[in-house]
Amino acid sequence: MNEEKQIRYSKYLVISFALIAVLIIFFKLFCGGTSGNNNDVQGTVQRIADDNKQTGKSVDRAIEHVGTAADELERAEEANRRAAFILSEDKERANACAGIIVELQKNNSRAKQILTDVELSNKTRKVQK
Repeated sequence: MNEEKQIRYSKYLVISFALIAVLIIFFKLFCGGTSGNNNDVQGTVQRIADDNKQTGKSVDRAIEHVGTAADELERAEEANRRAAFILSEDKERANACAGIIVELQKNNSRAKQILTDVELSNKTRKVQK
């Protein structure tokens, strides 16, 4: 029975040391550890608040940049639409020019034929005279 008491007391002793260690750590983290301004927690909170303000400003700038990028995208899309319209007009003009060229080639062929006929007619007249 003496051994049981000794084991029980050993358990209590270990638990007591663990509890004391936890309490020491708790007090060190939340109640102690002062420096310079006598309150590290307040300093940490203030730094976090400053960081949050800075982050907020960065987010605001990022939102502004996104808005500017969206405006630029709209302008680029409008420029693309204008370019597509101009290109379609140019295609129509190119097709009209191609039609004119074909017509001119036909006319040129007829003119060559007429010129050949005139030359042949002139040669025939000279031979007849």
